[in-house]
Amino acid sequence: MTGTKCKPEFPEVSFVTCISDWQMYKHCVVTSLGQMHSPELIFERVPIDNSDNQFSASQALNLGLEQSSGTLIVFCHQDVVFPPDWLSRLLAQIKDVEHQVAFWGVIGLAGRCVDGSRSGHVVDPRGEFFHPPLPRQVQTLDELCIIIRKKSGLHFDEYFDHFHLYVTDLCLMAACKGMPCFTIDCCLEHLSGGKKCEGWRLQKEKLIKKWWPNRRIVGEKIYTTSGTIRLHSPLARVIRSIRDLSLNKT
Repeated sequence: MTGTKCKPEFPEVSFVTCISDWQMYKHCVVTSLGQMHSPELIFERVPIDNSDNQFSASQALNLGLEQSSGTLIVFCHQDVVFPPDWLSRLLAQIKDVEHQVAFWGVIGLAGRCVDGSRSGHVVDPRGEFFHPPLPRQVQTLDELCIIIRKKSGLHFDEYFDHFHLYVTDLCLMAACKGMPCFTIDCCLEHLSGGKKCEGWRLQKEKLIKKWWPNRRIVGEKIYTTSGTIRLHSPLARVIRSIRDLSLNKT
């Protein structure tokens, strides 16, 4: 763990990252955090080595959560670049959120609302993703960078054993505990864009299976930054699997 050169107290913010590419992590996260202008704040980096792919995202981030000392936990991808004033902006935005609700669940930089609309502020290879007003309550958040309070008791469900939709699940769990989720205006640069793959589809099926019994609480449609997921019944899932199998044979 690495912190700022401030007074010897516990860090207030922990930056947890699951790392498969150390060069990328050092170039992006380490360098930009080293240029952070926040003399009033103590922070630490909590890197989790996943270069051998021994962990799922949920496992790695839960391990980082256990090792972290901060009151605020920032889970970020290894290829994000923080602007120098990011921490001070984060604290200001959290205050704005807490004017709306005292006990929030997960805060992030990009997400979708219960009506399907997009919300947030991020720059990535596709351009600037800016959808005000912010802060705004959302249904789910993108995985690129999220924030929780350590005392919230939230953690990632390791039933999700890949690198997709684990934050979607976290947001739904928070909402069920009465802790709404929000996007904020705390822009950073993400050097890669999201894309779907077979892993995403497998995690989607897990999400449907887990949340179908609670569809009246979370809604029958789950809106994510990577697509809309409908919570089908078990019978509908079987019928769809048979149909897909038949199509693959033709």
